Amino acid sequence: MGDLTFLMGLDGGSNAFYGLAKKFFTAAAASVFDPPAAGQTLEGVLKHLATLKTEQRVINLVSHANGFAAMECPVTLADQRAGRRTMTVDDLNDAVTNKSLAPPSPTVITAKTRVVIYGCDVGRSMRFLTLLSTLLGNPGELFAPKRMSVFQLVGTNVVYRQAQTWSVVRKEPLIPAGSSAPKQGWPKFRDTYVDEAVDKFAMAAITTDSLAAENLKRKLTGVASNATDKHGPAFFVEEGIDIFPVGTQTAAQAAASIAPRSNGDPVTTKPGSADQVDDTTVVTTVSGADAYAAKPDKSVFAITIVVLAKMLDAPVVIADNDGYRRITTSPARAPSPGPKPTGGGGTTGGGTTGTGGPSAFDEDLRVLLDELLADGAPPEDIDAILAAVPQGDATEDIVTAVPDAPPVPDDLASRALPPEEMA
Repeated sequence: MGDLTFLMGLDGGSNAFYGLAKKFFTAAAASVFDPPAAGQTLEGVLKHLATLKTEQRVINLVSHANGFAAMECPVTLADQRAGRRTMTVDDLNDAVTNKSLAPPSPTVITAKTRVVIYGCDVGRSMRFLTLLSTLLGNPGELFAPKRMSVFQLVGTNVVYRQAQTWSVVRKEPLIPAGSSAPKQGWPKFRDTYVDEAVDKFAMAAITTDSLAAENLKRKLTGVASNATDKHGPAFFVEEGIDIFPVGTQTAAQAAASIAPRSNGDPVTTKPGSADQVDDTTVVTTVSGADAYAAKPDKSVFAITIVVLAKMLDAPVVIADNDGYRRITTSPARAPSPGPKPTGGGGTTGGGTTGTGGPSAFDEDLRVLLDELLADGAPPEDIDAILAAVPQGDATEDIVTAVPDAPPVPDDLASRALPPEEMA
């Protein structure tokens, strides 16, 4: 049985994210479902699953997304008709509370079903994933990316890659309207940006890396050395939140009312070195204090986040590692390299995550499993190996509660989508 792949949105302008994703999954022999003309909704996916009669092993949801817990697809058709373009954690919570969507049949979504999100950063929010899993009928596993994710055209083939990123909040756009570079020029901008990023991120590694600031500055200087806003091995991208007044509010009042919100859950595990410090280990929080007047007449306010990204040129392993987050209602299963439209090649992955970090046994086992997968071992054999490993308490890997998280703005649809092929 092939994978089911749902494209949740449509490409606009020069952004080829969905087009490249379709080519990627088609080459992997997946059944790809284009969105309706208005775009896909979670309700639309559930209605399609309701028509199926057999167990589904892999379901892929391809969507622009972000670490502030939102995907580019409304929850319901009614939301879509009302002009909504995103699905936020608050939207999911409302749908679960109000029981406004019927989950798929338990004969279709089972303990052996794996749901994988292809997009950016949304895996940083456990609350978002837990609520989404509930609406999807609690599949055995749900995976979502903790990093920026990209479909890239390499020759005539498409590959799926991720990027290491560092975000800095700034009270001005990356490139002013009508310009092709930051107002101070790229060389000066890079220097200033690196200094700001080091000030923000280095403290996270001070306790484990006595030269954290020096090592991080050396790395980020190298990453940023040739980066511009054009997609490449390293690049800058602007993400933003436009702020819209509600009722009788002025734009300034709406901006001032923005409560703090973060692009990820609180980080409980310290990075081992400055090289590991990035957006997955240091949360970016924005609030009304970060808003600025985007127009001279102060009729529009915005919050701007500038991201420095470095492409990671390695196959993405769909497993609980530094690139993906996994929630589960079933025992551990084998890591997956995802679709392989071009065939061959090894895979890379990390150890499992946890408040105490991976044990030496966990790391050795993960390396062994990744090597077996790279050598072509059937996933069923890997599952059998994992099933034979003692799992500890029978409930330790089951999500039993939805953690609290800051509210997510309803206007995240207005966030500027990253350029060219990016989620």
